[in-house]
Amino acid sequence: MCSCCTSNLSHEIMTVEEAIFFLDNLVYEQTEKHLSRLQQSIIRGVVGGLTYQEIQQNDPIARGYTVGYLGRYVGYNLWKDLTKVLKQAEIIGQEERVVGANLWDSIMRAVQKGTQPSNSVDPILQKLLRMRYRIREHLVSTEYSNTYLAEDENLPDRPLCLVKRLKTQSERTSQLFDRETRVLYRLGKHDRIPELLARFEEDGYFYLVYQFIEGQPLYQELIEGQPWEEHQVIALLKDILEVLVFVHKQDVIHRDVHPQNLIRRTSDGKIVLIDFGAVKEINSSHNSTGQTRSRGGTQQDYIPPEQAIGSPKFCSDIYAVGIIGIQALTGMRPKQLRVDNLGNLIWQKNATVTPEFARVLDQMVLYAFPQRYPSATEALQALQNLGVSSD
Repeated sequence: MCSCCTSNLSHEIMTVEEAIFFLDNLVYEQTEKHLSRLQQSIIRGVVGGLTYQEIQQNDPIARGYTVGYLGRYVGYNLWKDLTKVLKQAEIIGQEERVVGANLWDSIMRAVQKGTQPSNSVDPILQKLLRMRYRIREHLVSTEYSNTYLAEDENLPDRPLCLVKRLKTQSERTSQLFDRETRVLYRLGKHDRIPELLARFEEDGYFYLVYQFIEGQPLYQELIEGQPWEEHQVIALLKDILEVLVFVHKQDVIHRDVHPQNLIRRTSDGKIVLIDFGAVKEINSSHNSTGQTRSRGGTQQDYIPPEQAIGSPKFCSDIYAVGIIGIQALTGMRPKQLRVDNLGNLIWQKNATVTPEFARVLDQMVLYAFPQRYPSATEALQALQNLGVSSD
């Protein structure tokens, strides 16, 4: 039988989407990482006989990338990783390698060998919720919830959205669910805060669905050893503070402002503030003490002392914004900076900065919170008073 006939027969055995799901599970089995949505788009296009240019032109997921990036970076590394996975699974020989031309045959060889993913694969992946939201990727897990990337199958072009599922139905998680729902619904009316799209209960779990922001997390721009120009930093801080002015006027403290929760939106380059799971309403009766302390990793670098002991203020968000500004200006990670006897950061010798802007940043990150700018409104006004062009 010729290879053409074999390929046609394989397509009858398994659809392209089933093949991608199968391959994704196989990759997860060996690497504990799922194929990204962009990688799945490349696979879908290549199997369908499309060139990288056609994938870039026709697939909304790939549209924001150059053809060269898709082919020379995403595709190249995808084939390399798949080659490693399939060799480890003993599906292809040690001298073989996966390329676009033999991808479908490689998948079919895995199917025919009977390779099956283990039960460790998250069962919610590919599930359809509320007859509408198709779960595609597991993005992040916290103490209280899992967040997934999903497609809305009820709308044209199947736009992306984020689905958050609470892990339990305890009184504590129910309170968090109700609070986040209330706050997101109120705050999501702002153009640069994700909009709450739905809330529901299904199969014993609480779900929130909210807008997916297409863009690049700020942490990808903050590269160690590559300091920004002062005018760039001022423009960034103004962008962040403009959103926080709205948040603070709603009597809400975000409490989780850091570069992973700031997205530079692809459509217009504006900064969007995401992840309101840690918000604290000033007039709320819910006791949120300790939630901040449970958050680890580099996020701790942006948490001021009063918040670390469970007593966040509006100016706690300002502290986080100031740390981001210093990080951008110095090209240094926050934990690389030293502090003086009063607990204040020593950073100016590592930056090229005017005295006026340095004073604003210093006031934003003072150890003693009563001496900081009390909210985003005052901090933004201080930057605007500098009279420095941010073009």
